[in-house]
Amino acid sequence: MHHVPYTYKLHSGKTVIQTIYDLHYQGAQEAADQVREWQSLDGLIDDQRYEKVLGLLEYQAGHAIVWRDAIDRWFARMSGIPDALGRVDHDPNRITASAMQLDGYTPVDVNPWETASGGKAYICSARSACTASSHLNRAAGWYTVAVQYFDYRNGVSTFRLLLNQQPVGTWQADNTLPGMAPNGDTSTRYTLRGVPLRPGDVLTIEGHPDDGEPAPIDYIEVTREAAPALQNASAH
Repeated sequence: MHHVPYTYKLHSGKTVIQTIYDLHYQGAQEAADQVREWQSLDGLIDDQRYEKVLGLLEYQAGHAIVWRDAIDRWFARMSGIPDALGRVDHDPNRITASAMQLDGYTPVDVNPWETASGGKAYICSARSACTASSHLNRAAGWYTVAVQYFDYRNGVSTFRLLLNQQPVGTWQADNTLPGMAPNGDTSTRYTLRGVPLRPGDVLTIEGHPDDGEPAPIDYIEVTREAAPALQNASAH
């Protein structure tokens, strides 16, 4: 793919490998910025058009993260050279399913490996429901919580997000994505904004399988918001 070493310095002064890392983080940030820019038009556009475009932009922003992570993981392994900023697979806001308390969820290999955390997805092996919980130690405030999960072409799994065992969000894996296994094609996310958190709170993902789709999950992200936000959830 390139004819110079990973450590070769470009005109920018950055090495080839660092340029790869930086450009993919930049691209994901630009996709997220497009969501915020569109949200500034709320109330200036008819509701149906606004919600439709918002949903598409949010899906694009979520998949830009999947693409960023997959590419940077692959290059980190192939080059053996870490990101100078320590970002690849070290997101301080991210809690992978492997680090959560699991009830019924079990790991399966993902192919290609770079499209999920640690090359694993977690599927619900129970007939009814499975849970993945995490005790948080975050400063009191308002947060955005994103759940990264997998949505197969068939089946409509149902998920709930619980805060201290109280439901704060519900969604279904009902997008039409091109795949029947956990990977980059089926990875998507549910985002809930304006979640009030305090130290010691417990967040739980509750997954209900359906028709061969085992409510598969990857991770959650818990990001501090600059100011209180109105609750607004989406699954894209």
